[in-house]
Amino acid sequence: MLQHPFARFTLYLWPLLLVFALGQFIMRWTGNTEALGITWVLSLADMVVFVLTFGTAAWLSCRSLSRCLRSANPERSARRVETVMADFPWRVLKLFSIAGVSFALYLFSAVALTALAGGKDLPLSVLISLFLNFGFGAGVLAPALAVANAIVFSVNLRLHLSGHGLFQGHLDEGHSFRQFTSSTHRPWLVFMVTGLVPTLILSAYVYLSLSGDESSRHFILMQALVLLMMSVSASMILVWTISHTLKRVTQELQSGLKKLAKGQFDACVPVLMDDEFGDLALGLNTAMRGLREREDLKDSLAIAAEIQQGLLPKFAPVIPFYQLLGFQQTCFSVGGDYYDYIELEDGRIWLMIADVSGKGYPAALTMANLQAMLRGLATLDWPIEEAANYLNEALCETLTGGRFVTLFMGKLQPQSHSLIWINAGHVPPLLLRSHDGVEQLAALSPPLGLVKGISYEVTRTELDEGDALFCYTDGVTESSSHNGHERFGEARLKQWLLEHKDITDLKQLPEALLNTLNDYGRSDDDDDLTLLCVRHCEANKEQT
Repeated sequence: MLQHPFARFTLYLWPLLLVFALGQFIMRWTGNTEALGITWVLSLADMVVFVLTFGTAAWLSCRSLSRCLRSANPERSARRVETVMADFPWRVLKLFSIAGVSFALYLFSAVALTALAGGKDLPLSVLISLFLNFGFGAGVLAPALAVANAIVFSVNLRLHLSGHGLFQGHLDEGHSFRQFTSSTHRPWLVFMVTGLVPTLILSAYVYLSLSGDESSRHFILMQALVLLMMSVSASMILVWTISHTLKRVTQELQSGLKKLAKGQFDACVPVLMDDEFGDLALGLNTAMRGLREREDLKDSLAIAAEIQQGLLPKFAPVIPFYQLLGFQQTCFSVGGDYYDYIELEDGRIWLMIADVSGKGYPAALTMANLQAMLRGLATLDWPIEEAANYLNEALCETLTGGRFVTLFMGKLQPQSHSLIWINAGHVPPLLLRSHDGVEQLAALSPPLGLVKGISYEVTRTELDEGDALFCYTDGVTESSSHNGHERFGEARLKQWLLEHKDITDLKQLPEALLNTLNDYGRSDDDDDLTLLCVRHCEANKEQT
């Protein structure tokens, strides 16, 4: 692992030395140092104190990090290293703020005592201008520059340590530095440090220059020039630092997206910052882990598919003027689909079709848990939105490894010929209207098991005579072509539905669809195919 982080971190602090030297040079160039009786020896002493003060702050900031990085086995101390790195900018802010205030007090005391010892006259306005300049330069600019460059150092160090498997997952919220690293906060912080605060101080200089003699006014105006040059140089450094950091972070995200597009699911994107870009990296890693699991577990799903088949309903309920049909064709290499219909005492029907992310035994166990919860909730006759809220909270507690469940859940109300439904991240079911083409029942809510505290809301859809609802899983639209480079897709599915809208017996639909998919090129390596269909039959037709 990386050795001597203190030495490396100090190399990132060159902007502090640059801004301090610039302030010293301008003060000497404007003649203010001579007016105060400051000699070259005192200026050199100030530089030594500056290096010692902020060098000590840098050493204290890196002390805990140095201890963590001494480990010969980074995997064992990974959690500790990640936590220390997440807190690193916050420690830099605290320690450099203390160092900056201390150095500002030293400068003010040393300059004031030197001027008094040399018999120089120091009006109150001059003392105030000195205090404001030293306080802003050492107490505001120095910590801001130190934090900005600590973030750059942290990004580069995280990128280096990512080769050891670190910084690829979540950190505890309590160790987040988001109030400063958030991309929405950074511009405002830069504005406050290099825009708002200097403007207020310059306004104070204008007020101070209105009183006093000519020499005092000249001194204060030259101090304003010092402050202006330090502020401009610091703002340029901060803007460059932010843009350079964002460029490095976005390059890693782009690299991860390219690997994802190429199907290289074993890759991971390092989480270089604890902000929105870090959330994107975490989400990309979660997606890669899910896709990698899906690929790795394709050969172990025979038992999972058998378990799932046992959970499916054996017969569809008989409802006047309606046909119901459920169908599933499992592939032993994949699994996780589920459909169900549950008849309530008042004649209404719960309709469900779902798909669990990931494959294999975990998916089958998750679906078994989902089926048990749905069956239990149906006996309570809860509103489906409350049932979805309960399922989401329960799955958020039990699902791990970035898993989630997409679910389309509806309540068929034969008496009013309507359907109230929720689509939680599922592929949109298609409603084949008897006269107006095909409508999508699009997902308006995220999948279950991802975000706690979400309230799911229902949508009501009226069902006219001849309308047919076609619910399916992505095994239909993702069926591959003969050459393996194309998918069946939603557009072809819509066209297929329109071509088969005259089929009156739903039992004919699965066979017709399978024939179409097989002709298109569907293979055993494709995903499970699950259907749930509802048709509002015409009153003069025989019901099955």
